[in-house]
Amino acid sequence: MVSQVNSISSNLSCHEQIVELARDTFGADEIKIEKSITESQRNRSYVPQSAVALRCRVMPPPCIKNPYLKDASEIDIDPFGNQRSKCAGFFPVVIGGDGLSRYRTDFHEIEQIGNGNFSRVFKALKRIDGCMYAVKHSTRQLYQDTERRKALMEVQALAALGSHENIVGYYSSWFENEQLYIQMELCDHSLSINRSSKLFTEGEVLEVMYQIAKGLQFIHGKGITHLDVKPDNIYVKNGVYKLGDFGCATLLDRSLPIEEGDARYMPQEILNDRYDYLDKVDIFSLGAAIYELIRGSALPESGLLSLNLREGKLPLLPGHSMQFQNLLKAMMDPEPVRRPSAKELLENPIFDRVQRAAKTR
Repeated sequence: MVSQVNSISSNLSCHEQIVELARDTFGADEIKIEKSITESQRNRSYVPQSAVALRCRVMPPPCIKNPYLKDASEIDIDPFGNQRSKCAGFFPVVIGGDGLSRYRTDFHEIEQIGNGNFSRVFKALKRIDGCMYAVKHSTRQLYQDTERRKALMEVQALAALGSHENIVGYYSSWFENEQLYIQMELCDHSLSINRSSKLFTEGEVLEVMYQIAKGLQFIHGKGITHLDVKPDNIYVKNGVYKLGDFGCATLLDRSLPIEEGDARYMPQEILNDRYDYLDKVDIFSLGAAIYELIRGSALPESGLLSLNLREGKLPLLPGHSMQFQNLLKAMMDPEPVRRPSAKELLENPIFDRVQRAAKTR
C-alpha cells in the first residue's frame, strides 16, 4: 500500500511539472506572438491568441436538454454559442494533451477490466477520495455534434434514473480529447458466460431474476427501457446484482430513436421492427439471459435453438422445477402482451422462497 501511495505521489509531482512546463511554454509563445504584432494591429481591437485560448479553457460545455427527465425544460439552448464558435480551433490544443487531462489528473489507472465495440472500461483510483471506480471511455473520437449527442444518451439516462440498488451507480461524465468518459460504480464482475464456468442452481438464478426485475420495475416506472438485458450487462457487487450499460436505453413512449441491443436476447417483434411494448422486450431478454445462465453455455446467434426460443418453445431443463420453467416460458412468450410486467414478475409466488432465503442470511 505504501508503494502504491508513493507511486501516486510521484505521478502527482510529475503532473505538476507538466502543468508548470505547459504554463511556461504558453507564456513564451504569447511573448513571441505579441512581438510580431504591430501597433496598428493593436489599435484595431486585436485580441491576443493567448486571451482567446484562455477564454476557451474556462468556457463551459453547451446546455443540452435531458430527454429522459419528464419535467425537463423545453428550452435547449447554448448561451455561449457565439463565443464558443471562436474557440473551435483551440479546443484540441488546450485540452488535448495528458498534461491537462482530467482523467490523468483525477484518477490513477489500475487496469483494464472491460472492452466493447465502442468503449473500454478501466479500474481506476480517484486520487482525491481514495476510492476505486470504473471509468468507461469511448474508443473513437467523437467530432460531430450528432455523435456526441448519441453518446450522451447513456449518460442522460443514468443521470435521470438516479440511485437504485439494482442499477450500476453513475457518478460523473465529461468529454476529453473528443472522447466521452463516464465514471461509474466499480462492481466485482459481470455474469458473462464467457468469463465464468460457474453453473448456476435454480435458487441462484431466481435471485438474479428477482433483483434485476426490481431494477427493471424501477426504470420502467421512470418511463425508460433498457433494450440490452443480457448476462454481460448484469453485474455483481457484494452479492447484489445490478443492471448496467445503458447504451441502448430509450423512452417507452418511443419519442427517442430505438436501437436494440444484442440480437441473441431480442424477441421476434423487435426484429420485425414492432416497438409497441418496449418494457416487455426487457422481460423477454431477462428470460433469455436466465435461460443462458441455467444452461451454462452462450445462446447461439442463429439456428434452430434461437428460432425455438423466439417462438416460445423452450427445451425442457432436466432437474429444474416446472414452476420455474413455466415462468421462463411466460417471460419469453412470443406475444408481448402475454408476458408479465416487471411488477407482475416480482409478485410471482416462486419468489417467496427467494425472500425467505434472504431473511435467513
